[in-house]
Amino acid sequence: MAGRIPYSAAQPGAFTQVPGTYVSQLMRHVEDLSELKVTVLAFYLLSQSRAYPSYVPHRELVLKATSLVGLDESACVAGIDAAVRRGVFVCMALPLPEGPTAVYFANIEADLAAIEQLKSKCAGGPRTGGPPVPNVFELYEQNIGIITPMMAEELKDAQRTYPAGWIEEAFREAVKARKLSWRYISRILERWTAEGKDSGENRPGARADDPDKYVKGQYGGIVRR
Repeated sequence: MAGRIPYSAAQPGAFTQVPGTYVSQLMRHVEDLSELKVTVLAFYLLSQSRAYPSYVPHRELVLKATSLVGLDESACVAGIDAAVRRGVFVCMALPLPEGPTAVYFANIEADLAAIEQLKSKCAGGPRTGGPPVPNVFELYEQNIGIITPMMAEELKDAQRTYPAGWIEEAFREAVKARKLSWRYISRILERWTAEGKDSGENRPGARADDPDKYVKGQYGGIVRR
């Protein structure tokens, strides 16, 4: 077949998530190939991000578009602008180490509140004292090990669902119990959500911690020792 190029078969865990609403509602209206290429590439780069909410810097997107999908800079910029106008991505300037940088977020409802908080912080909103809380990726790598693509998606979901302080404290609970697995940690977070983090055994002054409390009762048949 003319123009055919070698293609490596996709491996499990090597897929990029594209929001269903984009496929079902917006993609049918995209007529410019540059916009489509840039959009798919941006979703791929966002899936690799470990920040929350995930973002991709403008410069990185342009460089990747040139090297991976064969667009020149002007075509890439035009494609990005079209996707932003269509509402697929949200653009804002972040104060990154290299200076103020335009970045793009996926316009996903679950992330909009976090994006707005970040905008407020960058605009000089109220700041809280104390050291920054490590993100879930750092905590996982420091305490459990290498992050697989499938695990990365679970960790991103946890970042969207639970406060950062809860995640850090759940890791501490797992360290004390010597049960360092994400399954154990996620059950702690689920239990705190269902029962209240400071209720029952989690109240200040409650009895000494029982390392097996998350493998008993309601979650006993789910959590693996």
